[in-house]
Amino acid sequence: MKSLRIIGSAFKSLGRNKLRTFLMMIGVIIGIMALTMVVAAGLGARQRVMERVRKFGLDSLMVRAGAGQTMGRPSDGQPTATLKVEDAEAILREIKQVADVSPQLHRPQMDVKYGDKSTSTMVLGAWPSFATVWDWGAAAGDFIDDEDVAGAARVCVIGPTVQKDLFGGAKPIGEMIRLGSVQFEVKGILVAKGTSPSGGDMDNRVMIPMTTMMRRIANIDYITNIKVRLKSVKDMDKAAGSIKALLRERHKTASGIPDDFTITTPEEVTETAEKVAGTFNLLLILVAGVSLIAGGVIVSNLMLISISERRKEIGLRKAVGAQKKNITLQFLLEAAAVTFTGGIIGVALGVAGSKILEIVTKTPTAVSWPVVILGLVFSSLVGLIAGIHPARRAASIQPIEALKP
Repeated sequence: MKSLRIIGSAFKSLGRNKLRTFLMMIGVIIGIMALTMVVAAGLGARQRVMERVRKFGLDSLMVRAGAGQTMGRPSDGQPTATLKVEDAEAILREIKQVADVSPQLHRPQMDVKYGDKSTSTMVLGAWPSFATVWDWGAAAGDFIDDEDVAGAARVCVIGPTVQKDLFGGAKPIGEMIRLGSVQFEVKGILVAKGTSPSGGDMDNRVMIPMTTMMRRIANIDYITNIKVRLKSVKDMDKAAGSIKALLRERHKTASGIPDDFTITTPEEVTETAEKVAGTFNLLLILVAGVSLIAGGVIVSNLMLISISERRKEIGLRKAVGAQKKNITLQFLLEAAAVTFTGGIIGVALGVAGSKILEIVTKTPTAVSWPVVILGLVFSSLVGLIAGIHPARRAASIQPIEALKP
């Protein structure tokens, strides 16, 4: 019962001066709100990375032309001609852990026309194995086959976005479209994939046979990348090492000379993304921590002012029998109640802010119960730590001195 009376007295004291109580909450509200949004953004970023890795395939790795470059293009913008179709064939033939390969050649943006309609799309030269390696085949009609590749056929498979832009509601299979100056027959329509984790439209693309892409469109003899699907996820490290050794041998790369290709595994993608996100989140958490420290300082100072104004109340309580521990507990509870309430408000605002951030920036966020609990625990700790000095000051007040007129 005594504990309940102390808690009740603490809340009554806070309620008597609502403005001061609110001012004590401000710093904690801002800090917890920032902390909640930072953690939610970090969890969202991790989910996005894992979604991207799952879509790519946990049993797959990517070989790209160029040392450490993205999509086979170095920083000067010139194409890197270090990866060939023959490399893909050698990987499939000589690395026993490999189930299949899909070499690709990209043209990021190219105009495609049908009658008086046109659109800009990604054009991709591929093998028939693309459908199984990427788990992405034709929803209607047929995908590229071995005969198309062997004869450098002028056929294509279009994405749903291209179909909508060029044909509207009409059926495109069998129709002729133009890529640059070359006519292609629409052979099939790709399965809809929607938006990629990075925000791109995966349905806005046209696929043509690799040989057709190399001879009729790009006029080159090298490729952009090779996706490799393994027989088992357990073989990832061994397969990556074997592929590296094979390509260095095929490219006649001397010892001590860097690779002219890049091998990326799902684990590396995850680790890199988490490292970058972790560094950024650490900086933001430090900012949130500074806000919480500032809030704690405000709480401590305003509690000291409150104690000065309530000296007679404290003296009277001690005169009628209140012990030092009772006074200390009351003021600790007052500080903790203020920051805990501020924590609740901060978490609520942080959750709302995370959702607004997701809508405005199209960046996914994720709020979970651990995030909420973390915010409330931090806010309570700030209150308890900030209230220690004021509570001791209040407990040390002598009744005789406090009750002097």
